[in-house]
Amino acid sequence: MVLPLEGIRILDSAHQYPGPYCSMLLADMGADVLKIERPGVGDPARIAPQFFRSLNRNKKSLTLDLKANAAKEILYRLVKHYDVFTEGFRPGVASRLGIDYESLRRINPRLVYCSISGYGQEGPYRDLPGHDLNYQAMAGMLECFKDKDGNYVTPGVAIGDLSSGMFAAIGIMAALMAREKTGRGQYVDVSMSDGLISWMATYIGSLAEMMQGVRGDAGYGIFTAGDGRSFTLGIAHEDWFWERLCTAVGLEAKRDLGAMARRQRRTELVEELQMIFKQKSTDEWIKILTDADVPVFPVNTVPEVPEDPHVKYRQMIQEITLGSGERIKQVSFPVRLSEMPREIRMPPPELGEHTNEILRDLGYTSEDLENLKRDAVV
Repeated sequence: MVLPLEGIRILDSAHQYPGPYCSMLLADMGADVLKIERPGVGDPARIAPQFFRSLNRNKKSLTLDLKANAAKEILYRLVKHYDVFTEGFRPGVASRLGIDYESLRRINPRLVYCSISGYGQEGPYRDLPGHDLNYQAMAGMLECFKDKDGNYVTPGVAIGDLSSGMFAAIGIMAALMAREKTGRGQYVDVSMSDGLISWMATYIGSLAEMMQGVRGDAGYGIFTAGDGRSFTLGIAHEDWFWERLCTAVGLEAKRDLGAMARRQRRTELVEELQMIFKQKSTDEWIKILTDADVPVFPVNTVPEVPEDPHVKYRQMIQEITLGSGERIKQVSFPVRLSEMPREIRMPPPELGEHTNEILRDLGYTSEDLENLKRDAVV
């Protein structure tokens, strides 16, 4: 069975979160990913081993000190044989290191080069430092995360990191498809803030309604049952779901309210629903509302997710064995392709685990390897 990206070779120098998530998605689809890391240090994410392992399966690891000329020579030799190069430096750093797009495409014109940065390679903010929360602030996304008193809440998920990794994977695959037509590679500029603005499209498009105070449906939210546990209702706009909810909870007087009326009267209706939901336990409400065909689901804690029967059925959690013999859990590739197996091919690599193998394939001798290690090049 041939994997979709089998035969595509990727040099991955982007560290921490967005780049590794992107290259893991591509590796899961069969790409041969070689992770480039600093000797003795590696990807900074290695300080949190479980975090690192969650993003770096199906990859090999080569250590290179890209500030050393001998290391750059190794990279240049590798680039001749690879299809994709990724980097996650601040704009301008790759150029100072001599590993920017212009330098590498002279070696391999078919190379697809992907840069992932906070604000993109061009624009007034390109040189600003930042992390996920800063980019969410810039994109207006924090408006979506406020508590009941209107205070901003820090999201617990790195939305910008993950979304930019996904957009990078899409951009790389698009550039590879274009290369089939033109024979040339190209530059892929992925901005974390651009991706978040893309995810805010419906909010920005609905700005006029938001300015008029029109909010979400009263049947869309998180509620607390009498046992103190929380569950979600997912009525986005559908009158039929609202009618079923009202019948199921004994709120017949509000059954005929349309979607716009529910939005305009949201505060009043949410308070009324919350008072009703306090009268029974979460399990009781889940059964009542599920039987009524209302979109409802209890709030899972993180430890509960791997034990969820649907998650198990979908094989979204797999166990793999590390070289040390330790067994760890990994979240599977989230897209099912009928002709692609879901098994994880390789565990996350140890730092520099494949350095000797890669350099020998390039023609370096044992003596060369000893010299490179002695000089801390690899």
